[in-house]
Amino acid sequence: MSEKNTPVSHNDEIDLLQLFRSFGDFIVRIFSGFFNLILKILLFSLKKWVYLLLAVILGVIGSFLLTKTQESIYYSSLVLKSNAVPNQEMISYINRLENLTSRANYPILANLLGISREDAEKINAIQAYWFIDKNKDGIVDGSDMDNRFLADTNVNKVGWKFGIKAIVTDPAVFNKITSGIIYYVSSNNYFNRMNKLRLDNLKEIIMQTGKEVEKLDSLQKKEYYMLEDAARLREGQLVFTNDPEIQLFHEDLLTLVKDKQRSQKELTIHSEIISLLENFVITQKPTNNIMFYVRKLVPVFIGLAYLLALFITYRKRIVAEIRK
Repeated sequence: MSEKNTPVSHNDEIDLLQLFRSFGDFIVRIFSGFFNLILKILLFSLKKWVYLLLAVILGVIGSFLLTKTQESIYYSSLVLKSNAVPNQEMISYINRLENLTSRANYPILANLLGISREDAEKINAIQAYWFIDKNKDGIVDGSDMDNRFLADTNVNKVGWKFGIKAIVTDPAVFNKITSGIIYYVSSNNYFNRMNKLRLDNLKEIIMQTGKEVEKLDSLQKKEYYMLEDAARLREGQLVFTNDPEIQLFHEDLLTLVKDKQRSQKELTIHSEIISLLENFVITQKPTNNIMFYVRKLVPVFIGLAYLLALFITYRKRIVAEIRK
């Protein structure tokens, strides 16, 4: 039986070795083909350098003309904390303004923000966005300005702050957008009721926590000074014993004090519907400068130059294929 199985095992080893060789040859062909393709593109680019140079020059000239003819735009963002309602509700409410800016409905936009129509017409876009925690470690890893991670279950949305990005044609409008957002949110009756309820609850928590702190502190002192077996005399020696309840009172007391301080901080610092954490960074340099357009136009012109060069080089073959 063993003599019959030996050649079969040997053939299996040969087939497996041949399989690995074939796979290795396949990988080599892929890398070789990729390398040859890159080499051909480089050689073709060197031969047609005039086309590429002309494309870059046209792209730079076009970018310069756009900076002179297009209205300057400025971009910045601010960071807010929603106190009265969850971020989802606040972001959805603020993003209603984006619908107005996209439709150029400036009269209503001016009315909602409490600014003049002239200032409203200088606002190109207002959009709220989430901050994200990619590693789910409680640390903010970035912002989701383009809404790329909304459906990503591997990414957590940061719940304690959110951002608003704005695009304007006059940097002086940024400060008016800040006050306008606060005015817009503060005009919402539902948000006002929710915030009043939150403040009332915080005051109640502070008051009740204060009472509990006093009771626990008094009980701890009573246990410490009046417990009969805290110190007793045994056989002519003074022996001290530790009562575990005293340590327990101490930990509970610290927990209550921290809770009270946390509520007082929330009541004092974040008493409004929203809190401004970071304001707009105002810059006098427009976003759509010449480099902004160069990064967009030059690749387009280079792509067109490649297509033109390919057509001129292989025009006879292309025409022949079309006529078939």
